[in-house]
Amino acid sequence: GQILNRSCCFIKGIPVGKESGIIMIMGDMKHLDAYKAQMPDFIYEVLKEASQFDFAGVPDGKYKIKGCNMNVETSPTEPSAQRKLEGHKDFIDVQYEVEGKEEWIGIETIFDAGKCIESHPDRDLYFYEAGKDPETKIHFKKGRFAVFFPEDLHRPLCQGESGSRQLRKAVVKVPVEWVSVK
Repeated sequence: GQILNRSCCFIKGIPVGKESGIIMIMGDMKHLDAYKAQMPDFIYEVLKEASQFDFAGVPDGKYKIKGCNMNVETSPTEPSAQRKLEGHKDFIDVQYEVEGKEEWIGIETIFDAGKCIESHPDRDLYFYEAGKDPETKIHFKKGRFAVFFPEDLHRPLCQGESGSRQLRKAVVKVPVEWVSVK
């Protein structure tokens, strides 16, 4: 897996970033236990439960994991120019690729992105202009997960070199205040 460090800041009074021990994490569910020491306990528990969830036995829709809302949906990837750089203030996005061969997600820190250009506070959804430097790409495939804290902006469902693909993804919305620093 890959760990991206970032500088320290505060979300609702909770320190996050390299100094606090909370950092953006991306990896493969097959190796989830190797990430346990690097993430907040509650995030690990959410990922563990997601790894055991019977996605094959349920249709797309809304479910609960550890008391958090989980959206399961099948979506096509699109050219990155058609996808928006998004972020959240009140929730941590825990994304898990259930099915799919190719996807990349653009990531950028909120500190390096442009200004917020669209906001939907009722949905905790904010869209940003891209920063002056290219976004970092993380490649997703079946079994991969990513944890996006509020400073981690992301451009999901970007198509890869072979064109648009159908993907099935689970996104768990973890309230920031539910996560404690180790």
